[in-house]
Amino acid sequence: MQSAVLLATYIVTVIAFQAVGFLISQIVDGQWPGASTLVFLVLFMAAFGLAWPIAVRIAEWFIRRAGYTVQTEQSGGTGRTDHVRAVRRK
Repeated sequence: MQSAVLLATYIVTVIAFQAVGFLISQIVDGQWPGASTLVFLVLFMAAFGLAWPIAVRIAEWFIRRAGYTVQTEQSGGTGRTDHVRAVRRK
């Protein structure tokens, strides 16, 4: 459930950032038409990276407000293969 809340929050946040980026590029287009495409592309790409930490904080707030504890551990337990435990040699 918490991952679905985070994903939905991320999608809404990205859409909001994209809308703001589009408006900024339209304003730039009125002043410097040659720079509007570059401004749009930079804001378009930046929206995906900037939206993630904001969406995480918003989703955590929603989850806590609903009365749940935020799950921060990764799933998989001992079956995870993305980490290697150091072996001590004597």
